[in-house]
Amino acid sequence: MPDDIRAVLTEIIDSYGIKILEDPDRLAQFLEDRSSLRPEDTFHLTFALRFLLKCGWRPSRREYAKHGADYRPALVSQLGFTEEQADDVMRLVGWLMEMEYGGSDVEEHDKAVVAVPGNLKKISGGVANRPRTMRIRTKSLYNGIILIASLLVLVALFFQIGNQRTPSGDELRIAFFAPMSGPAARLSHVQLKAAQLAVERVNVRGLSRGEYKLKVIGFDLPSDPKAAEKAVAEAMSDRSILVMVLGRADAVKTLAPLADRLEAPLVVAAPEPLDGALLDESSMPYLYSFSLVSDAASRGKALAYFATQALHKNKIAFYYNPDDEASASIYKSARKWAAGFGAEVAAELTYRRGGGHYAAMRAFAESGADLLILPGGGAAAAEIMPQRAAAGFGALVLGDGYTEKLPEQAGLSLRGSWWVNEVTALDPQISSVMREYRSLYNEECQPGDVAAAILSYDAVMWIASAFQSTPGFRGEAIRHTLLATRNLPLTHATLTIDPRTHMPLNKSSALIYCADGKGIFQRRFTMRRN
Repeated sequence: MPDDIRAVLTEIIDSYGIKILEDPDRLAQFLEDRSSLRPEDTFHLTFALRFLLKCGWRPSRREYAKHGADYRPALVSQLGFTEEQADDVMRLVGWLMEMEYGGSDVEEHDKAVVAVPGNLKKISGGVANRPRTMRIRTKSLYNGIILIASLLVLVALFFQIGNQRTPSGDELRIAFFAPMSGPAARLSHVQLKAAQLAVERVNVRGLSRGEYKLKVIGFDLPSDPKAAEKAVAEAMSDRSILVMVLGRADAVKTLAPLADRLEAPLVVAAPEPLDGALLDESSMPYLYSFSLVSDAASRGKALAYFATQALHKNKIAFYYNPDDEASASIYKSARKWAAGFGAEVAAELTYRRGGGHYAAMRAFAESGADLLILPGGGAAAAEIMPQRAAAGFGALVLGDGYTEKLPEQAGLSLRGSWWVNEVTALDPQISSVMREYRSLYNEECQPGDVAAAILSYDAVMWIASAFQSTPGFRGEAIRHTLLATRNLPLTHATLTIDPRTHMPLNKSSALIYCADGKGIFQRRFTMRRN
């Protein structure tokens, strides 16, 4: 570890105390704000601290100064640290403990002073002859001030305790925010029903905290940002609501800062990819906001990875819609990662909805590209694919966002194409949940609504898992539990949260292959870490 980190840690501990080591997220933000460290140095320290805290280590326990455990082997075997990295981290932790407790014998500090002959100084003439240093009235005034200050501290403490979020009776309440009226209301009601389906399943199985039951409450989310912020703040004035779920991606920028102020975790379960990570103005993740959905950059990376590492294509063409924010963002990421994986960009063209595609397909055919990527092009593929065949462009197509309407719209022109989806109704696990949905509500979930429904369902399952293991129901405790999510099996994928972004880390994607004009689910694939 560089010397810079020691100087910054000394300053931080002087300001916030040794207990700042028990909050690695805050510590990481302080380190990144105050130093010029490489990101990996900060990450190694904070990642190791999270592991040590899980093992029961606490920096505020003075006995560690003398009897600190050696966690080096565990860091190497369980976290994948190199021996050198583990040595550096544990040497730094040991230095912090020595700095805090001075390396002295802790037991000597903890001994009480015992009044025995020779231990106390003799006062000639007894205590009565000891001169007073303060008049009685002055002393009474000081005592009164101390008493008043103590009472104020107690009042503030009771107010703070009463102001915390707590379960209502035996219910652990979740608020679901989405437009429950207007044009988007139908899909929002599907999402809420899917969330309720997850509640039913959890309550039938029972939480490990056997005295509690889940409850989800739906709230209308206005489209206007100011009205939305006010509506959510009013709903969350009910202190029995512990966690929020958001069903629309366009409200993230409004509600993420509000979640921090309310100290109530927010889980984003919108089917649309976020246009960026959950970062505030200082490029740090909002502490209380988490996304179940990968952002556009991750989806672009998945396309580039599959194109180069699975399909082994080296000359790639891109065809995207610059007016569609998701399509443009996925394209930028896919192009960057394709070059990073060693592929050549043979051609790149744009299109608008409703425009012709024949000329573009001819240009791609002449470019010599052996793969065409359609970033975010699922909805437009019905227009593009028939023109590809007519123009004689026979290269493979890799698309993002396969829809169940495509076979009806594009027919045999889909033959031989590959598609990468975050969620697809073709996945057998998802089909199983949709059968339960039909059984509970006596209605079909339309194919175009499946992704939104499954993400809402899995958001509740994720929160239920957090409730199982959280040490308490305060927002801070639940937030830490969500942040520590590792390899959690959900319906659509296995979830690990990246503590640096509060987004999914290398979440698997569904792979679909179109044979004879019809999509067939192949498997879920995960990018290997480089």
